[in-house]
Amino acid sequence: MHGKTFAIRKSVVFALVGGLLLGSGGVLLLQWYNPKDVPETPAFSMTTIMSRIVDRNEMVAASQDYTIVEKAGDQNKLFDFIEIPFTQNSFWYRYSGTIEATVDLSTAKWSEKGETSIVVTLSEPTLQNVPNMKVSGVLEERNNILNPIHVEDVDAFQRDCIAKSDQQAKESGLLEQAKENAQANLQSMFDVACGKDACKVEVEWVDPTAEVKSE
Repeated sequence: MHGKTFAIRKSVVFALVGGLLLGSGGVLLLQWYNPKDVPETPAFSMTTIMSRIVDRNEMVAASQDYTIVEKAGDQNKLFDFIEIPFTQNSFWYRYSGTIEATVDLSTAKWSEKGETSIVVTLSEPTLQNVPNMKVSGVLEERNNILNPIHVEDVDAFQRDCIAKSDQQAKESGLLEQAKENAQANLQSMFDVACGKDACKVEVEWVDPTAEVKSE
């Protein structure tokens, strides 16, 4: 009877010791495979992302279509102020195109502001006038053998249309809209690369002509 009791107690002791050993081994394994928490490093580089963005060289930040239909013409003059009768010519012309407000990314400069912000310096948007020659052209022409319409007359009219459309684009706020769109586009690119709201983009605009004058 006493021997049996000893055997039972002995087996219980062995079981406890085995459990302690298994428990200690489990703790050690957890420590090996689950090291102490270390500060997480950002999974992205704002400078790298910006470098890839500027490789695009140019961004069309806003655009505006236009159509100008006007009548042009002239009349021969004597001594530049006396109009000669029966020498009047005229033509109706339609000039259509698109004005693009573009941002030059090749001159961009940037600096990181803390760990989650980047300040980007860009030259102010510029206007590019892209004519649509499939639509543009003479609608009606009244030529005059005494004063024929010359190619130079049409070229001069086209230049006048370009100047007018550029002025209209500026007055309509296209350049300001381009600035807003450019910043929104940059922010969207960073949101895609880093995660939404993970990085804030600030844009500072500079006048490139002012820099040239200062030099």
